[in-house]
Amino acid sequence: MQTSATSPTAPRISPALRRNFQRLLAPATMAFIGGTQAERTLTTLRAQDFHGEVYAVHPKRKEIAGYTCVPRIQDLPIQPDAVFLAVNAEASITALDDLRKMDAGGAVCYASGFSEIGEAGADRNRRFIEAAGDMAVVGPNCYGLVNYVNHGSIWPGLYPKLKQKRGAAVVSQSGNVTGHFVSNDRSVPFSYLISAGNQAVLGFEDYIDFLVDDPNVTCLGLFMEGIRNVASFSQACLRAQAKSLPVIVCRSGRSELGAAMAASHTSSLAGQNEYYDALFDRLGVIRTDTVPQFLEMLKLASLAEPLAGPRITVYSSSGGDNGLAADYCSFAGLQLPQPSAAQIGVIKPMLPQFGHVSNPLDFTAGYWGNEALLTPMFTTMLSGECDAGMLVIDYPPEGSPRETSAQEAMDRALAAAGKATGKPVFHASVNTGGITSAASEEMIAQGIVPLQGLHDAAEVISKWAGHCARVRGDATADPGSLVAKVPYPAKPLSGAARTVNEAESKRRLAARGLPIPQGSVLSLTEIADLPDRFKEPMVLKVLHDDLPHKTEVGGVALKLGGRDEALNAARQIVANVARHAPSVRLEKFLLEPMQAPPLAELIVGVKRDPLFGMVLVIGAGGILVELLKDATPLLLPVSRADVEAALRGLKCFALLNGFRGRPAANLEPVIDAIMSIAAYAGDNLDTLSELDVNPLMVSENGAIAVDALIVEVPGESNASASSGPQARQFVDATS
Repeated sequence: MQTSATSPTAPRISPALRRNFQRLLAPATMAFIGGTQAERTLTTLRAQDFHGEVYAVHPKRKEIAGYTCVPRIQDLPIQPDAVFLAVNAEASITALDDLRKMDAGGAVCYASGFSEIGEAGADRNRRFIEAAGDMAVVGPNCYGLVNYVNHGSIWPGLYPKLKQKRGAAVVSQSGNVTGHFVSNDRSVPFSYLISAGNQAVLGFEDYIDFLVDDPNVTCLGLFMEGIRNVASFSQACLRAQAKSLPVIVCRSGRSELGAAMAASHTSSLAGQNEYYDALFDRLGVIRTDTVPQFLEMLKLASLAEPLAGPRITVYSSSGGDNGLAADYCSFAGLQLPQPSAAQIGVIKPMLPQFGHVSNPLDFTAGYWGNEALLTPMFTTMLSGECDAGMLVIDYPPEGSPRETSAQEAMDRALAAAGKATGKPVFHASVNTGGITSAASEEMIAQGIVPLQGLHDAAEVISKWAGHCARVRGDATADPGSLVAKVPYPAKPLSGAARTVNEAESKRRLAARGLPIPQGSVLSLTEIADLPDRFKEPMVLKVLHDDLPHKTEVGGVALKLGGRDEALNAARQIVANVARHAPSVRLEKFLLEPMQAPPLAELIVGVKRDPLFGMVLVIGAGGILVELLKDATPLLLPVSRADVEAALRGLKCFALLNGFRGRPAANLEPVIDAIMSIAAYAGDNLDTLSELDVNPLMVSENGAIAVDALIVEVPGESNASASSGPQARQFVDATS
């Protein structure tokens, strides 16, 4: 299915599949195969505006829902562009094979009984894929697709008609959740809604790759439980990023129980929330936490103009609403700049004597619906140092006898302020159902984006501001920088893993530029030949590939002043090891200078994940690792900017930034050290299982790796394992 293109912005699916995908979403001919479900779907199609040829296939019927029926697929008088398969699993495979042979375009497969049932369905899934060939196949185990562009929908249930055909394209692993999206009452514009099911043939990466080129698509929405191929998904998202097309995600399976449910549902690999977040951040994917927030984000991304920044001015007629708006906007990361003296001078005379000019602005209940007064007031506020405006007002329920003219007047004032200043404007209700569909249509026609629920409104506006900032950054970035955003692939390792002792681990990392203590590897005999006194306190450590956790076997001695202390410590370590690991034959020790107390200790590790590849983890190190659990994962490769952002995002960053009058660390050598660890991982993708540097001690002007551990599965490509035998030797240990 994939092309050989290496650029992440190039199309990745084959021309044949792309042609069939186009036929599936813009069909001129359609075929529906099956009984009850096919009839339901044809009944739905009958109510739509589809003008192509439609046939049904059923061995015993002459017509279904008013459409002509033929007994076999081979009897179809057309080569269908789009097909609905509503037969059992085995029959679906046979039907796909027949359809492929007659050059059908694409199909939606309703049947279950494939990969979602585990090993029992694995062979059936393989045969399903083979039968599909280059056909664009949705599913299996899916509900269908709603097509607002061409109206050639394959959807068993009724769905609301929309006035427009341009809007968000949504791909969902869940058929039921797709149904929730279809029936929402939030005035979200859609182009396509696709229930992807098991993604046996078409995966998220294929849908993204195709849909980014569709002019009717304003943004891409993904409801997912997992990703089947991170590299392909990344390339597809980077295509969207290159076109400034927002990709918006709502993911289930984030809890332990949710992950188990996702696995049993679609056999996808879910979980690992931090890795997903790292991937989405890397690719500029907008994350949403709930289905309502997801829908509001789709709507905003489809309707709103770009935001120049996160500064917003808010209006309402209530101190309570303003208090909520101030809280939610602040929590979401939006800024609420206060009005200038000039603005206060203009607005103050417009307010009653008890009124106060601030942001959020309480224009008081007395001016409810006063368009003539509110228009200059809103315009003056929006003319200041802000990037957007938001009115917080709820409408009465649809069909309520209460008058809505006042709300409409305030919306007209808001729209006028937006037009006068050229800035985006939003209308947020406090309640999630606080804006009727009729009111939403009126707002949209005036250039206002209606948002349901004040909390979600603040969140999605903030996310939109972040997306717009990324788009501006992309416009000035080197186009080649997108290539570096595709995570390293990391194939599964075969063979037994082995640990590499500290001295050898440090030697390898030092060859990539990681600063390490100037130490030496010694035997008991060589320790006996050391000077009486050392120039500085030393630490002695057990050194053996089979003893990665030295403290657990009593293998570390600190603050050694000379030969006798070192020799006694070595003998004690031998005794400790004999007691804890009697099978280990201990021959070598690592002697290093004790390090001065640092500003902070970090842990820098690399983990190999079967889905996400090589993951760099940066966090609080030393004894704080388990206590604080303060760590940030980054997918390799990384840039210096990625590493600096991760450092600054740690809770322990305060220790590096002049905490309580202590000196601040120069971050450049810290970043250098972390980049050297990342470089080692990148050079050893075929053998590295995991790597830990803990602690990386950070001082005012440097960083040094006090301990290091590499775990690898040796292979022919491990060139670093055959270079030099030992760690660097320290010199002049005499006093």
